[in-house]
Amino acid sequence: MARKRVAVLGFRHEAMLACPFLTDASTTLFYYGHEIPGLPITTVSGAIDVLRGQPDIEIVPLIFVRTLPGGAFSKEIYVRIKDDSLRLLTQHGPFDGVMVLNHGAAEVDGLDDHGDTDYIVAIRAAIGPDVPIAVPFDMHGQVTPALLDALTVMSCLRTAPHRDNYETSRRAAEQLLAVMGGGRRPSKAAVHIPIMAPGEKVMTDYSPAKDLFGMLAEYDRRPGIVEAHIFVGFGWNDRPWCGMKVVVLADDDAGLALATAKEIAAKVWDARASFDLRMETADVREGLERARDDGRSAIYLSDSGDNVTAGAGGDLTFVLQEAVDLGLPDAVVAGIFAPALVAQCATAGVGSVVDLEIGHHVSARPQPRIIRAVVEALGDRVDTSQYENLRESRAPWARVRSGGIIVTFHAARVDVVGPGHLEAVGIDPATHAIYVVKVGYAHPQQEDMLTRHICLISEGVADLDFRRLTYRHIPRPCYPMDATMEWSPDQGVFANNRGIASS
Repeated sequence: MARKRVAVLGFRHEAMLACPFLTDASTTLFYYGHEIPGLPITTVSGAIDVLRGQPDIEIVPLIFVRTLPGGAFSKEIYVRIKDDSLRLLTQHGPFDGVMVLNHGAAEVDGLDDHGDTDYIVAIRAAIGPDVPIAVPFDMHGQVTPALLDALTVMSCLRTAPHRDNYETSRRAAEQLLAVMGGGRRPSKAAVHIPIMAPGEKVMTDYSPAKDLFGMLAEYDRRPGIVEAHIFVGFGWNDRPWCGMKVVVLADDDAGLALATAKEIAAKVWDARASFDLRMETADVREGLERARDDGRSAIYLSDSGDNVTAGAGGDLTFVLQEAVDLGLPDAVVAGIFAPALVAQCATAGVGSVVDLEIGHHVSARPQPRIIRAVVEALGDRVDTSQYENLRESRAPWARVRSGGIIVTFHAARVDVVGPGHLEAVGIDPATHAIYVVKVGYAHPQQEDMLTRHICLISEGVADLDFRRLTYRHIPRPCYPMDATMEWSPDQGVFANNRGIASS
């Protein structure tokens, strides 16, 4: 008996359109064929482990692309991803199933369509209408009617910070196998909820998100329900498909899927005023002072306005400059995108004293000044290959010390989300008093070892108050910009694959 063949391919990208730097080759990593199954990325390994456990399944890894959150894909990079994917599907097909390991929040420069939708619709066209497609989404992704029509089954993350990538990927693969084994084609229903909220206000460590996402497993256990999903979406982007969503899959019962989606959407809507920042927050100076006066080591402060993990530029030095002005005796400020400063340090060499002109910001107002520093170390890449789920950077970096402050500058944008990123540039991630990283909420590996986290309400394109953003293309009214609006789930039902119903 011939084994059934499953293709594995896709990309993980979260685009912030306000980022002034397009996502291009500098922050994009391509993996092909045999390179994919061994990647230390749980989104990949979850699906691979499920498929590998089936003796009648042949896994055919084709292409996997990993990027740093940032601006829209450059046209050149996206065309390469899409063309390579379609070519490999044709070259190595036919297939009995396809795992598409996409995130869900991709945008492409010059493309008037949701990036993941364009990609998965193209895959559907290439493999035909009968081959099932499964996708394990991030909860900060977006879904569109055309995307839902193109895929067959799906799963979605249920924790923020994200700790369930592996389990989510497994669930999508298990659904794919169920469809391939029994011919089941679940019915899908979706409701768009007109709420724009940053992930920092929908953290599952706190209510109401803890309760909303926590109840999804109970819905999964209802007779006839395959899986229920809540998408927070990516509210920084002013695109028609952005906003919160509920998606429900049911066993050949469109009515059940729709009724359940509307029920969940009503609960999300009722909780809208409770989505807020629940972690400790402070403005930049106050947060630095609190950390300085705490007396413990491993206090992590997040530069939320320049949150690279949401796609911000990573080039801002407002927090660094405040730290210098305060004369902090022991602090690390990591992950500043500054190619010119890296080149200056490399020219000077390790051990040299350099005068660095910082503050030539692109993604916010410039604030130039000079700091004197010693070049402590240089490198040609941030190698995180030994760490799970950490993106590497294949670009030069420099580590300098100015007084009691250690700073890392990078020739390409980086995300410092785990101890391994600091260790890779020669910094102990636990013994210093203060660490400033360009995130919003602390990521799981940081949460596991920090003693305190303070979210700095700092300047930058990753503003956590969406009422200060300008929206021209999302459906209006929308909460919280239109705070007194009325809404019911019937108004958000996806209708006939043409968009959001207006009833």
